Amino acid sequence: MPESSRGPRFVAVGGRRQPFLRRGAVAPRRKKPGRAIRISLVALVLAVAAVGLARFFGGSLFSLQRIQVSGNSRARTEEILRAVEPWRGTNLVALDLSGIAHAVGVQPWVERVTLSKRLPDGLAIRVTERKAVALFREGSRLWWLSREGRTIALYDPRADSAEYVLVSGDRRALPEAAGLLEDLRSMPADYFSALSEISALPDGGFGIMDSVFRRPVRVLRRDAPAKIRALLEARGFIESRGWEARAIDLRFSDRIVLVGAYGAGNSL
Repeated sequence: MPESSRGPRFVAVGGRRQPFLRRGAVAPRRKKPGRAIRISLVALVLAVAAVGLARFFGGSLFSLQRIQVSGNSRARTEEILRAVEPWRGTNLVALDLSGIAHAVGVQPWVERVTLSKRLPDGLAIRVTERKAVALFREGSRLWWLSREGRTIALYDPRADSAEYVLVSGDRRALPEAAGLLEDLRSMPADYFSALSEISALPDGGFGIMDSVFRRPVRVLRRDAPAKIRALLEARGFIESRGWEARAIDLRFSDRIVLVGAYGAGNSL
């Protein structure tokens, strides 16, 4: 058969066009197996390292054995160690120090505690102690009294031979009594060193005993230092008049009252 004048014809084999002849078609890429293998190897190495570190830090090398206590003079070291004993042998790396801080902090003389881990097996405990400023008399017992007016522990004369002001009265008045004692520290040193007792009075205020006036001086905390200074200035005048009193009341706003058989009715 003669060829057509229109040119040769092309016939697709099988009746369909081959995919590579389609416009815009891209042959799919095959994933390289090396990337997945590398990721698996890295994950395996990290897992092995994590297990190794866990065994290393969790081993007996890091168990708490050495405990060092410092900063204490009244709080007994053996009592602090006894409080920490339940944690001995535990893993120091994973140890939560809050429980130890509480156990040491409830000791009577401990005001503040600082804890530091000393790897591989040590713990340092530094204690800041409460300061006793007076003695509180309650019946036949004596207590150390803190500057906040809190009882610390029963008085032990073997622990301290220094002299302290004696505080007595209702426990509810102890913070005010301790505050009054701190206020009186602004007085001249010879007067403050002469103080011997502060007692809470049932009708309000406090009674002060000292070796200067040798009789109760009744005051209110809010103006006690100023009133005592005025009394010290009037001391010569009172003695020159020969006025004797069982007590001196400074709780009034504008006068000094001498109370007693030989001073009744006299006021300045």
